[in-house]
Amino acid sequence: MRRMLTALTALTLAAALTVPAAHAQDAFDGGRQLGGSSQLVPRGFSGANQLPETDQKVDLERYAGTWYQVAALPQPYTVQCAHDTTAEYQMLDERTISVRNSCGTLVGPDSVIEGTATVRSDASLRVNFGGVPFQDPNGPTNYRVTYLADDYSLAVVGDPDRLSGFVLSRTPDLSPEQWSQVRGIVESRSWWSCAFLTVPMAGGRGDVAPLCTQ
Repeated sequence: MRRMLTALTALTLAAALTVPAAHAQDAFDGGRQLGGSSQLVPRGFSGANQLPETDQKVDLERYAGTWYQVAALPQPYTVQCAHDTTAEYQMLDERTISVRNSCGTLVGPDSVIEGTATVRSDASLRVNFGGVPFQDPNGPTNYRVTYLADDYSLAVVGDPDRLSGFVLSRTPDLSPEQWSQVRGIVESRSWWSCAFLTVPMAGGRGDVAPLCTQ
């Protein structure tokens, strides 16, 4: 498992370095050409039980708003993202939220992709993005909240097979104690924390580093 995650991370970072910066925005089009969600990544690699949901039911109204992606398991569809990755959620109705993911690129405008997410259970949703090929709106859950702070200030989410993973915070800066907490949460959910990389963020940390070093 560790070898596989290491290879995935290495391939993702290599792709990010080899795509010419001047063409990164056109090549990836906000993630649309490579999927925009983990549904296009081969499934079943985890070899473990599915990622558990958080114990509490997610209140969509409280969950809505802006989240800063302070760390993540690198994905092929986000190689254009260099810094300041955010997710903005707004309630559309009691079972649906709008999704707007954006990030800063090395050259050119921000990369942005928009979609919707529908509730599948107390802490799981199905996210669909406009313009993404081979997408099944009625497909399986691909967004699961596995940890959520009582005050909705911090969340850890991923797909059920753990092929994606994201650490979301209401603020761009985490204290050393919070980073230690995040590492513990990620590892308790059977992810390899060294595969998660921090995201450079204005107002937060400015480096890319494995979560296991925090």
